[in-house]
Amino acid sequence: MEMKPFKSRLFNRTIQPNTLNYWNYVHAELLFRIKQYEDLRCPCGSCFSEKLTLQHLLVKLEEEDKIRKNKRPTSFTNIGNCGRSVLPPRA
Repeated sequence: MEMKPFKSRLFNRTIQPNTLNYWNYVHAELLFRIKQYEDLRCPCGSCFSEKLTLQHLLVKLEEEDKIRKNKRPTSFTNIGNCGRSVLPPRA
């Protein structure tokens, strides 16, 4: 994914490619716009398509190591451990 300027709705300014922490701004903007579409709950195809595009961009940024991936469960039970508390042993 190439760096290019974009108009941020969240920060209400244009983010330039030479901005410090550019990818963090992109990440925040994607999450903000996805949340806007989820809150709007518009049934039209245009909004649905835009939301899917934003979610795809988020995955693409993770795959290209532009942003850090979230922790995911490593066991076959699909239950993870955040590390904040001591969990009882599983039977």
